[in-house]
Amino acid sequence: MKNQENSQSIKEFLCWRENLYHGVNARKETVIELVDALSSNSIASSVVELSEHPLFRRDYNSLYKGIQEFLPDKNDDNYSQQVNYLLEAVSQTIPTPVSRHFHLFGIDTTPCPRPFSATLADKTFIHYPNPIQGNKPISIGHSYSVISALPEGIATGNIPWAVP
Repeated sequence: MKNQENSQSIKEFLCWRENLYHGVNARKETVIELVDALSSNSIASSVVELSEHPLFRRDYNSLYKGIQEFLPDKNDDNYSQQVNYLLEAVSQTIPTPVSRHFHLFGIDTTPCPRPFSATLADKTFIHYPNPIQGNKPISIGHSYSVISALPEGIATGNIPWAVP
């Protein structure tokens, strides 16, 4: 019975990995190696340390380029198909609800002010609380968002961690 469960888990993992591979725009092997390094590393505190992981066989410059070129290009002929592959890969990681008939998601944003970075092209105005009275709560920089699937509580009343 355990071998069948393992076999099914391996099939699901390979399907997920294939969807991710087909959904990535460029540097597919780099992204797959990055996922491998991320999933097997619990001590890296920087991107450089992550790039030194044995499962990531490229240099850190490749890591940055892989992240930068990860999303499909909107001008690409296969854009919608690549997005569908990525959505399929993401949907496979969301636990299926047992007692409720819907998925519940939470979203949070984190401001990252960068007012003095002249070379950052996609800076914008962001909400950033300012403790000085009379100042408006804005800055210039990025706003990062995280969406998480909120799992159901277990029968014991313990609530598991959210799945980002």
